[in-house]
Amino acid sequence: MARSKPIVRFQVIHYYLIPLVALVVWWGMLIAMLAVWGAQGRPIYSFMNGEYQNPVYISDIGATNIQPLFISCSGFQAIFFVGTLVMGFYLRKVKKIQPYIDKHQPRLAIASIICAIIGQLGILFVAIFNTRDFHSVHLSMVGIFIAFCFFACVCDFAISCIFGLNPSKLDPVHDQVIFGKNRLANLYFIAFIMKLIWLCCALAFAICFGTYMRQDRDSKSAVFEWLISFWYGLLLVIWSIDLLPSAIRKYRYKHPEHYPRYQNLQDSSQWEKDIRNHGIDNNSTMSMDDHPTYVASVNPVV
Repeated sequence: MARSKPIVRFQVIHYYLIPLVALVVWWGMLIAMLAVWGAQGRPIYSFMNGEYQNPVYISDIGATNIQPLFISCSGFQAIFFVGTLVMGFYLRKVKKIQPYIDKHQPRLAIASIICAIIGQLGILFVAIFNTRDFHSVHLSMVGIFIAFCFFACVCDFAISCIFGLNPSKLDPVHDQVIFGKNRLANLYFIAFIMKLIWLCCALAFAICFGTYMRQDRDSKSAVFEWLISFWYGLLLVIWSIDLLPSAIRKYRYKHPEHYPRYQNLQDSSQWEKDIRNHGIDNNSTMSMDDHPTYVASVNPVV
């Protein structure tokens, strides 16, 4: 039986893995903490004043003998979280993925990176200043983490919104990116809607978490804390998809035998020049998969 042709070919080891590394570490930490608490018999820790709670807060488990795990995993994923945004900014500036089409987009990207750094320092300090010994500081750091990660997402998602609302300025070959006559019928706008749905759900979970905590309904509050923590991981999946076009282009350059238009190119500069000049023969019989991920913008950033 003949093997079917893959829909998308891409370089396996590439930049899109950066957020996925953070995802594995973050979800792995959460699962490990839940497993430890369950293996211990779901205890109510002494510093919780004996009040029944099911489940307990992440911070409660993180204040026990597995605090080193909490600190190390929080710090590790923080590096890759910020690294994802930095890499996205870099790849757009060097035109390895969709370049910026508006002068505000690089500013939003920088603001997103700054907010992400502050927010990720917040989660690191959440782990360091545990709720048992530094309760007030711990809660303040939780607030900083949530607030600044929210601002980082808003800035980053606004970049996708600008792409989606301006399809005429987009670099990708339109038969791959635009799928309808409506101005909003493009993949960048769909990506923005997905991010907006994620953000609205995250905001709703955070509000429920804080509201139940203020009402001293800790069990329900903890449920939403765990929920938003796992939901946070889906953001990293979305960002991984944003970086995937660079891996697609890398694969096409390294495997010209699958893409006839690259067979005679000797170096990357020629390849880039070919893409910038729309080096596609109008009479070519190449399949859609042979087209570049994007061509260079005819509307440079001002």
